[in-house]
Formats: sequence, structure tokens, C-alpha cells
Amino acid sequence: MFAVVVLVVALLASFPTTRIGRGLHRLLVETPARRLNALSPGRVVFYAVLGAAGLILFGLFELEGLRVFSLFAPELILWFGMFDVALFLDVFILAAALAAGARFRAMSATLAQGVRQVVISLRQRPAARSRAPKARPVRADGSADPDPGWAVFA
Repeated sequence: MFAVVVLVVALLASFPTTRIGRGLHRLLVETPARRLNALSPGRVVFYAVLGAAGLILFGLFELEGLRVFSLFAPELILWFGMFDVALFLDVFILAAALAAGARFRAMSATLAQGVRQVVISLRQRPAARSRAPKARPVRADGSADPDPGWAVFA
């Protein structure tokens, strides 16, 4: 395999203007460059997560993990190939924005209710106290007269 790669690189380097050199350049350089240029950031993230899932399965279950990964990876790639991954990222961003908007509305309603309560409490004044003199408390023994024993000293 290594010998074939070395032969292809040698042909590209030594005969770049021949038909074989141009064909190899088109096949090995231009086509992969066009495909890489067409990759979106969502697809790169998807393939990175897919590779990480394969590594985790291999780390946890060794050979059996690779077998499980090889069973679900092709269907998963085809399913995501039918839909653009960027669409899913847009949906997640939209959901986050809607959730943030709902939280903002709830927060502003709570803040407005608090301001209303403060304004209402500031508007209400305590009732004015009456200026009438207070009645003196009555003695518990029932007699309002002073003790006659003290009258001698007066």
C-alpha cells in the first residue's frame, strides 16, 4: 500500500502537465478540496461527536464496542445526510432564544409586580392618632380615695 502511495506522489511530482498527472491532480487534490470546502461547521461537529462516541465505545467495551459502533454508524450518517446538521443547530438556537424570551417576560412581570407593591405601600399612610387625652387606669382595689393614714402627715 505504501508503495502505491509513493508511486502516485512521484507521478504527480514528475509529470504534472501530462494527462495522467492532471487526472491524478483532479482526483486527489481538487475533488477533496471541493468537498472540504462544502463542509459546514455543523457537519464537522457531528463527525467529531460521532468519532468521540466510537472512541468511548472502544474504550468501554473494546472489540464489542467497535462492533456496536459499526452497526449504528452507517445508519446514523445516512440519517444525518438526509437532513443538514445546520438545520438542527438552527432549531436548538431558536429553542434557546424562545426559552430566554419566556424567562425574560416572567422576570419583567415579577419585577413590575414588585414595583407595584412598593408604590402601593408608599402611597398608604398610617392612620393619624387621636389627640384626646388617655384615660387613667383605675386601681384594682376599687377605692379611689387616698389612704387616711397619710392624711395626718399632710
